[in-house]
Amino acid sequence: MEESKKIAVIKENHLFSKVYGKGKSFVSKALAVYVLKNYNKSETLVGFTVSKSRGNAVKRNLIRRRIREAYRTLYPFVKKGYLIVIVARGSCERYSSTVLCDQLHDILKRASLMTD
Repeated sequence: MEESKKIAVIKENHLFSKVYGKGKSFVSKALAVYVLKNYNKSETLVGFTVSKSRGNAVKRNLIRRRIREAYRTLYPFVKKGYLIVIVARGSCERYSSTVLCDQLHDILKRASLMTD
């Protein structure tokens, strides 16, 4: 396992739209993940989104931090060269970060993005 590197994030709206439009989706009870092969770069870029219907800014940021922490623990084992968007679904705020980590691991495994 390599030393913890900073996670490269998607910041441009056109990349989010590209992943939503052309990518494949995988869902669980708390998360939806959209995946698209990144032909421009060799690194994996990830974006985290939480809808305004999930609550006020404080709740949305709490959910986003939990999802980001779940991804951070799996980051060394994720294949390189993909665009990934992780979306919080309706029941996401009820789950702890360990449950979110388990669900995210299952989704990434179904999407064939885990190296282990």
